Amino acid sequence: MAGAMNVLFITTDQQRFDALGFMGHPDVQTPHLDRLAARSTVFERVYVTNPVCMPSRASLLLGQFPDAHGVRRNGIEVPDKPWGLAKTLRAHGYRTGMFGKTHFCPVRRDYRRDSIFHDWRSGEEYYGFEERSITHDLKDFISDVSTAYHGATPKPEQMYAQDDYIDWIRSAHPDLYTLAVREGLPSGAQEAARELWTSDLPVGLHQSTWITDQTMAFIERQRATPFFAWCSFVDPHHPFNAPPAYRGLYDPAGLTGPIWQEGELEQRSRYHRDRHTSESAPWTLHWREYRAQYYGMISLIDAQVARLVRHLEDLGVAEHTAIVFSSDHGEMLGDHGLARKGLFHYEPLIRVPLLVCMPSGPSTGQRHRGIVQSVDITATILDLADVPLPEQHQGRSLLPWCRDGHDDAPREHALVSNGGEGPNYIPWPELRTLVTDRWKLQYYVNEGRVELDDLTTDPDELHPLDPEQHQPLVHDLMGRLVDVSSAASTWGSHIGRW
Repeated sequence: MAGAMNVLFITTDQQRFDALGFMGHPDVQTPHLDRLAARSTVFERVYVTNPVCMPSRASLLLGQFPDAHGVRRNGIEVPDKPWGLAKTLRAHGYRTGMFGKTHFCPVRRDYRRDSIFHDWRSGEEYYGFEERSITHDLKDFISDVSTAYHGATPKPEQMYAQDDYIDWIRSAHPDLYTLAVREGLPSGAQEAARELWTSDLPVGLHQSTWITDQTMAFIERQRATPFFAWCSFVDPHHPFNAPPAYRGLYDPAGLTGPIWQEGELEQRSRYHRDRHTSESAPWTLHWREYRAQYYGMISLIDAQVARLVRHLEDLGVAEHTAIVFSSDHGEMLGDHGLARKGLFHYEPLIRVPLLVCMPSGPSTGQRHRGIVQSVDITATILDLADVPLPEQHQGRSLLPWCRDGHDDAPREHALVSNGGEGPNYIPWPELRTLVTDRWKLQYYVNEGRVELDDLTTDPDELHPLDPEQHQPLVHDLMGRLVDVSSAASTWGSHIGRW
């Protein structure tokens, strides 16, 4: 393993593909990531396998589509397989560590009341990660403190998740314990815009800073051996609550507004309209603050990325370390009258950023517009480590596009699926989407409903086409959707990697 390349994998949670300076966003300030992108290969059209946390993270860990690994919605525990990313790297001599959000297991007992969450602080192996410091997004089920969401203390039988960051705060800074559980909100509840506030937590004790600190300490301990470090930020997942210094970077009055036309959802599935009707009021009234907080959280992460890069340089390992930056899924951010995520596959939700920075990579950034899927990130990490891709994996390495400047697309199409939108709909609905270079076909399985968009002439997805007037095209795309869905449900060197 002498001379093997280290890999630092940095992920955010719920960051849309365009919310970065190097992706051309007019408002978001990410100077450090922009500099990193300038010496990286940037893939501009990266689609997740599922725009919800647990299925998407399962795909990153296992290199498979949800139909193959079985995690098709939140609340299903990610299977611990020998071909998982960390276990595969460990088998080839790498030291492995994960710091921040995992969400490989449910964090609420109402998913499975008889399930017991893995205790990552005991001696047992945790998905192949030898070292781990794990924290979560919503804090409803980790303490005896009421939160902004429930406004009441969870019952003992509901308390489920454990959280290393909160335990550290309670031990090292007990005066800030309640504030940390409430994610920087001094009071336990908020009447209007329940997910928008400025965090009172000091930046030096913020969750994003702590995640960075844990990652840096691991890298320092393992700098003499090949290492794989997964730095998994919780932000900019809701609640939207940047610290004052980062919230203050953005003047709400000058921010670009959401993509929206009155009446556009009349042409969409009822799930769009239901979400808009039930939840749009805070985002419609407070969209400027919503965006200012979201962007502030991203700018805080940008500062933490700068710390990580500088740490690699200070330790003398930067020349042997590849950096991969991405996210698990996107965020609607008020576009189309919708917030967060749901049973709709707009581009801001199903596309994520991706840069690959290799020590021997291009001196100036190169860009690729071809379709990529998130399982390809896993394959690329293994290729960076010169580790053979397990036959169970369905991704393909992107290193040929990083090294040789290929002009072709890594994939002809992307497959995105959602399985389940909670108890509001019985039976739980399913949405499957095929994306090509030009077309997007969304199929609501339980309704038999088809939605068709032309991403070339209508990139903002405001004017879906009438499927009845494009029957030959719909027939062709539906056939391809069936084919790729079938391929995604299995794996193998000739079947799974379509």
